[in-house]
Amino acid sequence: MNEWDLQKKLTKRFRTENLNFRNSEFKLVCRELMFPSWRINDKYSKWNETSVDFIFYSEAENKFLCIELKNKIKNRKELLSAYCQTTDRTLKFVKEFSVEKIEKARIECLKFAKIERGGNIETETIKFRDNPQTERVLLAHTFPEDYQKVIENWNQLKQNEIFSLIDKYTANNELKRFKKIDKTEWEQYIQSELIADTIKNLL
Repeated sequence: MNEWDLQKKLTKRFRTENLNFRNSEFKLVCRELMFPSWRINDKYSKWNETSVDFIFYSEAENKFLCIELKNKIKNRKELLSAYCQTTDRTLKFVKEFSVEKIEKARIECLKFAKIERGGNIETETIKFRDNPQTERVLLAHTFPEDYQKVIENWNQLKQNEIFSLIDKYTANNELKRFKKIDKTEWEQYIQSELIADTIKNLL
């Protein structure tokens, strides 16, 4: 199963049931949310910006989950790239967030329900609020064996220390994007540790 098929499967599932994340219920808001337009990545309309795989929301906690989804992360560089990607998309979400933007994004995502991954179904109303908390979450079917310890270590690093890690590798697009995050953005918008887990453990 590739990432496209995996995302399709999970989208279909979470249009009809909530995600239980650390003992809290989260509703699927949208998938493939792009920045800076806050449109939905869709082959029938717009697809030329960076996007986050899933956005979930807990009304009870006023908390969002920005979830990046991977199939297999095979080595340290792929793990670092996924870490940087998840952080970059979460930062963009937090930095640019407004209730109006997320409401419009959800409406657009539902508008494509007949042709997008997940199908056309009835969904509950979600009441978004200002000043939400946001968690950055990386999910994959498989990780390198020591991924939890590695992520825990990276979560304790300062921005310049992560830059030093990136410099050890030939930079791909995600690593390059991460290095464009300035210190002010990092200190203001990166407010929680990244959570990484296998799909089977979380779902």
